[in-house]
Amino acid sequence: MILRQSHFVPPVSYLLAAELGFLRSVEVVPTRTTSSAEQLRALLAGEQDMVVTAIDNLFEWTRAGANLRLMAQVEATTPLGIHAGGEVKTLAELAGRRFAVDAPDNGFALIAQRLLRDAGVEVDFVVVGGVRERLDALLDGQVDATLLGPPFSKLAEKAGFTRVVDVNALLPDLPGQGLVVRAEILESQELERYLSALVRGVAAGESMADAEGIALLERCGYQAGAASAWESRARTLEVDHRGLELLTQIRGSLDMLPKGIALETLCDAEPLIRAAGSAAVGN
Repeated sequence: MILRQSHFVPPVSYLLAAELGFLRSVEVVPTRTTSSAEQLRALLAGEQDMVVTAIDNLFEWTRAGANLRLMAQVEATTPLGIHAGGEVKTLAELAGRRFAVDAPDNGFALIAQRLLRDAGVEVDFVVVGGVRERLDALLDGQVDATLLGPPFSKLAEKAGFTRVVDVNALLPDLPGQGLVVRAEILESQELERYLSALVRGVAAGESMADAEGIALLERCGYQAGAASAWESRARTLEVDHRGLELLTQIRGSLDMLPKGIALETLCDAEPLIRAAGSAAVGN
């Protein structure tokens, strides 16, 4: 079975596994997605087997009828900032402006909503799509602000846009993106081999000099964001349950927590445990 993976930006653990030859035992076809809505559509249609995405998306995707499980956390955190045009220096100055999001009711948009609400600021949310699409909208003047992570945050700063807020400084327990898979493949050997390759990639990254790791990411297209992405890479693929609690708390504070859906019950650690065992014996 070929595993089809959708992501906005390839995670460091995947790039390490690919570069170091750990994926030889499993065929993975990667696809860059343009939005979380497209990821959900592809999962429901059976066109993708797994996606790298904001963990919060599981709330709305499960409510939409997708049978999914969170397998791993592929970033320690996602380094996020609210970026805006040079004349905007504070959250208060975003009042009434156009703020680009991927989807209004899930993912990183809820983080923006929470921070803006806490600051007493109302904006005009504009659905644009994934991080590359949001950067393009910002650069083209279609919107005034958005949330960005590496490498796109660095590209925005190089173009003269200001990082108004360091999201991670305000929300230190913010979890990075997760690997979410269709429940139908949970017991497949291919998934275990893939997770094993990612485990080996993470371990290899820990023994690699920072300069070597950053250079690898630069070769893979991270450009100016390579150092930030390397710093925030996963040191373990285990899901940080403090992060799940934070995401749940954010939704609750916005009155957007779906009844009967809990991230903890959607997190399945068994495939990763099996894969770690396989990685340890060199399979």
